[in-house]
Amino acid sequence: MNLSFPTSVHCINPDCLRPASQTAGNKFCQSCGTPLLLNNRYIPLQKLGSGGFAVTYTVCDLKFQTERVLKLLVETSPQALRLFEQEAAVLASLRHPGVPRVESGSYFQVQLPAPHRRTLPCLVMEKINGQTLEDFLDRYPKGCPEALVLDWLCQAADILQVLHRRKIVHRDLKPANFMLRTPPHPGGAGEGKLVVIDFGGVKQIATALQKSQRSSTRVVSPGYSPPEQIAGALIGPAADFYALGRTCIHLLTGRYPADLDDPVTGQCRWHHHARVSPVLAILIDEMVQPAPEFRPASAAEIAKRLRQRSSRQRPQVTAQVRATGSSVTVVLRAIFKPLWQALTAIAIFLYEILAGTVLAITGAVWWLVRGFFDTLLGMVMAGFGGSVGAGIGFWLAYKVPAGIQIVNFLSQQLVRWIPDTHLTVERAVLVFGLAGLGTALGLTEAGSFGQFRQFGPAGLMGILGYVLGWFALHAIAPAAATAGSLTEAWMAFTAIAIAALTLGLGLRGPLLLHASLAAIGTATLIAGLVSPSPSSFFPHLLPTAAGGIQLADSIVFFALLGSACAFCLGVSYYLLVPCLRFLGFR
Repeated sequence: MNLSFPTSVHCINPDCLRPASQTAGNKFCQSCGTPLLLNNRYIPLQKLGSGGFAVTYTVCDLKFQTERVLKLLVETSPQALRLFEQEAAVLASLRHPGVPRVESGSYFQVQLPAPHRRTLPCLVMEKINGQTLEDFLDRYPKGCPEALVLDWLCQAADILQVLHRRKIVHRDLKPANFMLRTPPHPGGAGEGKLVVIDFGGVKQIATALQKSQRSSTRVVSPGYSPPEQIAGALIGPAADFYALGRTCIHLLTGRYPADLDDPVTGQCRWHHHARVSPVLAILIDEMVQPAPEFRPASAAEIAKRLRQRSSRQRPQVTAQVRATGSSVTVVLRAIFKPLWQALTAIAIFLYEILAGTVLAITGAVWWLVRGFFDTLLGMVMAGFGGSVGAGIGFWLAYKVPAGIQIVNFLSQQLVRWIPDTHLTVERAVLVFGLAGLGTALGLTEAGSFGQFRQFGPAGLMGILGYVLGWFALHAIAPAAATAGSLTEAWMAFTAIAIAALTLGLGLRGPLLLHASLAAIGTATLIAGLVSPSPSSFFPHLLPTAAGGIQLADSIVFFALLGSACAFCLGVSYYLLVPCLRFLGFR
């Protein structure tokens, strides 16, 4: 598109007070002094939009008299700058009609003079005129026709072949990041051609030397990103296949894919919301498998299967065209076409029921097996961490002089914070506090129950929970001992300690619900261990409520407490919460 010299100019300084009120022909902003002629070639015309890290503008390229898009990084973190530079390098290396074109030298930096001196990284790329597939869904709120989605899937597979051949994973495929190119003239070449945009999250496929390392940067689009990407593990081309499959589901059903996920098995229940051919449905189901090894091996395989589907349909279409002039064929077609459509509909319905049942059973079994081993690992690590922490705490409290000094310091602080308190800090509090730290670090190291593995907050909350629980135990124990049972005192300690520890783990989902269920469940289990009944298991695990602690008893008790906590978290995460979601609770 040829352009004359622009009549309106827009300042790109994010802090400019009057960015749009600029006079054409000026080289610097009249408000803040920012250059208006960028890289001696580009003049910003208007602001297009903004995201979390970048702002986009339409710019006039004076060299070729065309409009282009300027992407401006406003985030100042080193990680954001690295991703932005990576996006520029990747786009400059690609030459494909399905990828926005970036010329060499299109990445540069602009110095801002005021009000804060800083540098803005800039990237100029081809301007794609058209709609995103997310915008296209406005035309088809109940889902796009299968023929359209099939065509887009073919084009996307072709683009992914190019990216993956260059060892590039996009990592952020979704309807908003696909555009349909609009040609300069209606009906011109390139009409409806798919273009992948937003390469800010691209990732080089890990080499053999990097396979033991985790992904350094986590880019996640809820509803589209695969499980391994959400967990921060290494990803490959299969991650793009998963996101592309979820994108196709959104396009075919008109519904956000996460709203169709089964809360128990995690499988996407989309078949009843879209009428598609069994061949395409099977391919999409394979693309969105939770395990990467069960997805298609490559984009070339996806393209090949789509071509085979088209080749099987082409002879039927040709035969129908040739038979158009035959009256006999017309009569037969009028008779058998409704019958064929009915048989096809029945076949699709039976396939959906069978496939849904098999996927549900497979998903449920996999979920339970995964939950068993995940919970078992958590129990081992939490029990080990609790016992080690208790042992170190016992040694510090009773075997070295530093323990007495720490206890005296804590006692002074307690009196300072609560002047009228009758509570005192005993050496046993060190055993409890370090046992809580060890339990929290053991659970975090296990990484069970989909947690974010935040060692610092988990450790602090573990110490805090066990120490507060000790104070509650110390306060309740005298009255409980008079009544002849310490069970209530130990249950109070356990509930406080486990609830606080769970809140620090960073679990995904309803955190307060997990904390409540884990606290109640663990307290119930511990009540059976410390009950004075002769038939109870370990009837006198700790001889007294707060004092008289023995090393062996401490190690055994806190190991059991940590394992019981992990067991109850596993029941909550893998059974109770999914059942509540299945019943409709949110």
